[in-house]
Amino acid sequence: MITTLKYRPFVPGIRRKVRIITFSIAGILVLFGMMCSAYVQSHQYQMQLEHSYQRALDDLGDYMNSIDVSLNKGMYAGTASQFDTLATELWMDSSGAKSSLGQLPMGGMNLEKTNRFIAQVGDFSMALSRKVEEGQAITEEEHENMEALAGYAKKLSELITSIRQEINDGNMSMEQMQESLKNLQEPEGEPTINSGFLDFEEQFTDYPTLIYDGPFSDHIQQKEAKWLKGREEIDRGTARGLASQFTGESTMDLKDAGEESGTIPSYNFTTDTLTVNVTKQGGYCSWLLNSREIGMPTLDAQGAIEKAKQYLEDHGITSMEESYYSTSGGICTINFAYQQGSVTCYTDLIKVGVALDDGQVVMFDARGYLMNHQDRALESASLTKEQAQEKLSSYLTVQSAGVALIPTDAGSENLCYEFMCKGKNDQKVLVYVNCQTGEEEQILILLETEGGILTI
Repeated sequence: MITTLKYRPFVPGIRRKVRIITFSIAGILVLFGMMCSAYVQSHQYQMQLEHSYQRALDDLGDYMNSIDVSLNKGMYAGTASQFDTLATELWMDSSGAKSSLGQLPMGGMNLEKTNRFIAQVGDFSMALSRKVEEGQAITEEEHENMEALAGYAKKLSELITSIRQEINDGNMSMEQMQESLKNLQEPEGEPTINSGFLDFEEQFTDYPTLIYDGPFSDHIQQKEAKWLKGREEIDRGTARGLASQFTGESTMDLKDAGEESGTIPSYNFTTDTLTVNVTKQGGYCSWLLNSREIGMPTLDAQGAIEKAKQYLEDHGITSMEESYYSTSGGICTINFAYQQGSVTCYTDLIKVGVALDDGQVVMFDARGYLMNHQDRALESASLTKEQAQEKLSSYLTVQSAGVALIPTDAGSENLCYEFMCKGKNDQKVLVYVNCQTGEEEQILILLETEGGILTI
């Protein structure tokens, strides 16, 4: 018996349902794949970030250990040549330590004393080296200051060693370290890096007052902010309104966070992630930090520079030109210097930090500008550019030239010709020749890295 199979036509409604189900499944699979890819990229980026923090912490520990050793050796150096060698090592280690500390995710922590200590170590030692080279003897007080600095270097070195050990033992991850720094609080039962650094800040009770010829000398740091001189003092209510205008935050959301004394007395305000300072004199925003989490980068350095320029213009800050930048932790920090006509005033500095994930300005620091900016009557140069160029080494080839106002170690300002040069192996070198005396005031080597353009 033969069974006949009857053909059933495919109903259009059923065909439509099958097509919808098929496309839906395909869409879900594509979306799932995209989510997996985004997760993997985010995880890889987070791992790279943690490794960069780990490296910065390791470098900071090595620098501080080297500083401790060199300071102790310096107390026993008997010749000018030996002291000069140690002073050079201290200056280089101090610069490296400052860079490493700046790469750590310190959130809104105020490490003013720690930063000052690291800066002064190198500068104080170089000032003593110049003194020894001139045939002068180091005084008993200066020896005691070196011993005190060595003590602080040892304490900081031991602190970093203990933090590194906690991380290596698995008791604390770099992610926990970063989170605790952002919140500025210590999770119960978990050791954190911020508690260690804050404890170290509190130990600066008997820190010596260092008076010497250098840019980080206490008598230089305690000078009056030139741009704020004679400005009318405002109250906290007015400052809150100005902070709201500058940040775009509601006055209701800006919480009081105390006051800041020192060279630039200010009112402090905060939100969940934002900290902003407004000067008591004149009502200027001197400092701003948004410690929000930074996501995957979508901007390059040039894009960040354009965002920073627009930010300054939007806030009525004009005549500023970008100079150098550095990138760390998903933030590009650009240095802007004031332009007075054709003269670049490197003394009047504003730093702007742009988040590379969405271009938001998350850091603004105008303290250098407020400390140094003033109405200047710049004197005419005694030397021509050609005469100044004759002072340069024969190993340098001039690429471009301009005029710049640069700070001196003693806190004054020198008008100089700025020569961008090419040295051996195409090394970029900046040389500053005094417009009046023809003396080489400063030589800087430009380093172009993946993280930006730096000078040494």
